[in-house]
Amino acid sequence: MSDQFKILEVVCPTCGNAKNINVPAAVFAQKKFGTIKIQVPINAVCPEHQFIVFVDTKGIIRGYDKIDLQVAAVTSEIATDVDRSLNLRKLIQIFGIYGILSLIHSKIFNYPVYIIKDKQFEYSEETLNFIGDMILPENFSGDQTIYLLDEPDINNLKIKDKDAFVMDTQQHIYQTPWKEKLKFEKQILRRVLDIIDENEQLKLLQQEISNLFKEEEYTLTILNDVKEISASELIRQISKSLNIPSIKSYRVSLIKELIKRRNSPAQANKIKTRFGKLGSKFNRL
Repeated sequence: MSDQFKILEVVCPTCGNAKNINVPAAVFAQKKFGTIKIQVPINAVCPEHQFIVFVDTKGIIRGYDKIDLQVAAVTSEIATDVDRSLNLRKLIQIFGIYGILSLIHSKIFNYPVYIIKDKQFEYSEETLNFIGDMILPENFSGDQTIYLLDEPDINNLKIKDKDAFVMDTQQHIYQTPWKEKLKFEKQILRRVLDIIDENEQLKLLQQEISNLFKEEEYTLTILNDVKEISASELIRQISKSLNIPSIKSYRVSLIKELIKRRNSPAQANKIKTRFGKLGSKFNRL
């Protein structure tokens, strides 16, 4: 047991309950990644809270983060139907809340995903990519971005993509290539999890993500005609042209990152969040 697992004493960052958990030793044997994120579900340490533990490759805990989302309870009749297919609740059961937030983020912002699967994992790359494409607008779907790896020894993994998201089917997260918190994904997932019907869940996910892509596409039409534009001016134009309430500065950051990841970093850099000495808000070519 001691050779296969490492014992970590973790403390719930919400209530302070402490408990030892067993983590596979192979997780810490690898040297390719830095801090590893371990998802701790409800009842693993305390009965009410789930959270993330940040652990280095020596098994030293470096920090915690709260997960304030929960999956709504379902009746036994609904649960029986739900278990027949791969749906959002089943995916959360497999990958954890933070894992799903990261997978959604990866799909939206076009990060490659590598999932190290165990022998019990029964789903294919095709299935996972198909489900991932379902949340995207049709013209952005079709590319394979999720890859399954069979390699049991993590040290032998050959992942060339430094900007890849890497996790395993035991809810351990080895690499997240972004630094920002997943605020957008958390907001929409919170709303989605209030819905029991899985078809309605998918519709809401599609709608929220589609709205972001529409704003990104409109922003590109603006950027094609300008040298630079301030965030405040972009907010004004998006609100006026798309007939929507004024978006927040965080939304502009999402649009900028989406353009950077899916179109052109040069175009994205035309959006100026702080103008300083640049003078006018809006300079045409």
